[in-house]
Amino acid sequence: MKSRRRQITGRIIFGVVITLVLVYIVFLFVTTNFLGSNNIVSETAYRTTAYETIKTSAIVVRDEEYIDNNASGVLVYNASDGDKVTAQGVIAEVYQNEDDVVSMQRINELEEKIAYLETLDSFSSGVSIGIDTVNAQINEQLLGVIGNINTKAFEYIDDVTDDLMSSILRKQIITGEQKDFKDKIAEMTMEKNRLEESKPSSTGEIITEHSGYFVSSVDGYEKSVSFQDIDEVSYADYKQIKAAEIDESKYVGKVIKGVNWYLLCPISYDDSVNISHNSAEVKVRLPYAISTDIPAKVRFVKQFADEDQVMLVLECNFMNNALSKIRSESIEIVINEHEGLKISKSAIHDDYIETENDDGTVVREKVQGVYVNYGNELVFRQISILYSGDTYVICDENPDPETLVDGRTVELYDQVVTEGSDLYNGKLIE
Repeated sequence: MKSRRRQITGRIIFGVVITLVLVYIVFLFVTTNFLGSNNIVSETAYRTTAYETIKTSAIVVRDEEYIDNNASGVLVYNASDGDKVTAQGVIAEVYQNEDDVVSMQRINELEEKIAYLETLDSFSSGVSIGIDTVNAQINEQLLGVIGNINTKAFEYIDDVTDDLMSSILRKQIITGEQKDFKDKIAEMTMEKNRLEESKPSSTGEIITEHSGYFVSSVDGYEKSVSFQDIDEVSYADYKQIKAAEIDESKYVGKVIKGVNWYLLCPISYDDSVNISHNSAEVKVRLPYAISTDIPAKVRFVKQFADEDQVMLVLECNFMNNALSKIRSESIEIVINEHEGLKISKSAIHDDYIETENDDGTVVREKVQGVYVNYGNELVFRQISILYSGDTYVICDENPDPETLVDGRTVELYDQVVTEGSDLYNGKLIE
């Protein structure tokens, strides 16, 4: 009796399994042949730029001269970091004590504010401008401030915030919230005149011997690499570069002589193949110092005996406050830029394109391309790859027609299929 029950149970289980298998087979058949078109995923072909870069470390080498501090007293600098200075120019003035310095700084501050308010005051009686225009300027400048903060472009933050404040004050003038600044200007002028009556006299001056760019600090690297012999620095030498121990109180700063300065950096042999000749133009990114790319020229590429690293010297002549103080940096060297249409690698397939000869014969040629969704039909388009990344490629928007089988390629804003089953040229989709 138990055996009979077991047989029946076994047959039931077997029947259920067979039924499930058949249902699954039918499901696969239906989804593949009837519902597959509904599972198609596509992306829009957008234009973008891809960059080929070399990441490495670098030491900044400049032709630098110390400025001795031979004065007794408190210094007030006349130049900011990165400013151009002339030979025999006054870098700083010396005052007897801190109170004298505070008084001089206040006078200078008042002069700047008075000049600023006079500019705004002249706006109220001069240029006629609509409130909509000013509002547009405020919105644009506010976005500029936010953009500089998001990209960490702090070297420009003072300029953009000053412009924003000027626009806000101009709006107050237009709307009548602020009539003018004559009372404020008069108040500041009285304070400045009062301070100038007892204006302290400087007890000395600091003069620079050389012309160039001024920097108010020293770091000990100024003489660590010979500026004249930079082409002879090997990778072994590079690893030994370090700051010298110096007494910073002996110097008021330094002058970077000339306009050119160098980035000394080791790269691999494979990377050096991409930078194989002098005078090649590249762009350099210093993400921890400045937000914009700076132009550079390849001065020297050299591999020394028994060393696995190649020494690269890049020549730069762009200078500002931030760049005047950098020394040891992580950098990216942009060696190539590729602009075109960005396509996911998952969208690339090999398929045939048919063309007809003059005699009416049809020729089929297998090429690499993508399926584009035009309305409710898939069309296979040949592509010309300019650059290949990890998950995407950059395709040429305007390749040589001679390289295209039917003269057609993927276009801007095409809906390129990245996922889908049973894809083929001419397939109708629902």
